[in-house]
Amino acid sequence: MTERLRPFQQRKRMTQLAETLSRALIRQPKPVLSNYDIFRELWEIYQSGSAKYLRGATPSRDVFRRTRSLLRSEGVIRQDNDYGSHWRIVDRSDAPAEDVICSVDPFCHIAHLSALQRYGLSNRRPESLFLVEPIPTLRRQLVREQMEGDYGDSLEDPEADIEPAKAVTHPETVRGRPVAIDTTKFAGDQIAIKGSLSRIATIGQTFLDTLDSPDRCGGMSHVLDIWTEHSRTYCDEIIERVERAEKPIWKVRAGFILEEHIGITDARISAWARFAQRGSSRVLDPGKPFAPQFSEKWMLSLNA
Repeated sequence: MTERLRPFQQRKRMTQLAETLSRALIRQPKPVLSNYDIFRELWEIYQSGSAKYLRGATPSRDVFRRTRSLLRSEGVIRQDNDYGSHWRIVDRSDAPAEDVICSVDPFCHIAHLSALQRYGLSNRRPESLFLVEPIPTLRRQLVREQMEGDYGDSLEDPEADIEPAKAVTHPETVRGRPVAIDTTKFAGDQIAIKGSLSRIATIGQTFLDTLDSPDRCGGMSHVLDIWTEHSRTYCDEIIERVERAEKPIWKVRAGFILEEHIGITDARISAWARFAQRGSSRVLDPGKPFAPQFSEKWMLSLNA
């Protein structure tokens, strides 16, 4: 009844805008979208003038909500089953858990045992999908940078009614797969997986992560096996990433493993010994207590 009473020109505007937005959503690659994602597509339509009967230079959040509601009623989008505040493209085939998660959260990536398995460094197949996301303070910074990149000076325009990007709360399972997410205050190196919507820690970052969180990588014994078998193959990638390691203890652990445990001789590795601390209670495995076995050069308790 309300629709029939609405002036024809207004209904036409809504139809043209909704149809144009529908085509834009179908063209983009993500299977699941946030309100921010959809508003961004709407903003681009206004900027390009690709729909008729637009009023104003930019969309308002009220226009966004009405257009989104129309797309929902027309069966173009529906609420996602796992992420209730996000929207599934109805005509798009569903995606695996990692693609869905990396679609809804641009700041997380596959890591730890899941990354080790993907790279063929571990033959273990974890039931849970291991990912890393930034701590809240770092996320707020990244969200702000994202919005600045998307909207530039328009963010400071009092007339611009922009839908804000928001933090994502991940459920315990996504597409039926358990999810194990860790947080970090460091933005680790990551790359896109070819032919996928997922992101993964680089090979160097993956080795570095084993030093900080061996419990999420199959345990320190498994980590040492991985380093022993594969570190010579990826030695340059490991050294390059460890050189930039944010914590000195990571350099000490890497130095001990590469030099004393495996027997690799390299001046770059030996240089990390300057980060060793005499009289410290540093341990090889951060999840286990101090042990009397000790590396004199690396001043490290060999508690693994």
